[in-house]
Amino acid sequence: PFARLRERITLEKFEKSSMIATPINLLDASPIGDGAAAVVMVPAEKVVRQPRILVSASAAATDTIAVHSRKDPLFLQAAYESSKRAYQMAGVTPDDIDVFELHDAFSIMAALSLEASGFAERGHGVRLGLDDEIGPQGRVPVCTRGGLKARGHPVGATGVYQIVEVVQQLRGECGRTQVEGAKIGMAQNIGGSGATILTHILRSEN
Repeated sequence: PFARLRERITLEKFEKSSMIATPINLLDASPIGDGAAAVVMVPAEKVVRQPRILVSASAAATDTIAVHSRKDPLFLQAAYESSKRAYQMAGVTPDDIDVFELHDAFSIMAALSLEASGFAERGHGVRLGLDDEIGPQGRVPVCTRGGLKARGHPVGATGVYQIVEVVQQLRGECGRTQVEGAKIGMAQNIGGSGATILTHILRSEN
């Protein structure tokens, strides 16, 4: 309901979209825009009128900022490292994640994040989308409020947006995009073309 872009994109429209930098076209990229988000963190015992959402893990990892200097430019090493640490901290595996807010600034980033975070084998991240496994009813619901590509990318506010949207899912506040029975959610924010990646895992106390 808060997405900036809501229309369905046909294959024909996608193929006719203007090129930004081969092979990325306009519809592969997230629209930059204004936005704001806020999170209030308090001791759990202070939360009495809303379902309690606990921070189970928060982990960061870095990589070289120059993509051409990386061992493999198609592998998000920092996403792999930060998600691995977050899973260990939270005591969960990718199979336990009910909803995943990834940083889809460009179409390819969704596939690479799914692979690096353990949801798909290398080179198979795109299959999750083609097989409808990342929708609200899929195996790993991703960006249920549209993500950066549909909701928009307010840059500095994006990471907080992602946390808010995971919290809303875990509270059951997402209406027609609600993931039924969501108890554990993950948010992953990327900076510097994958040079800095933070992974957070939240859990509903209910």
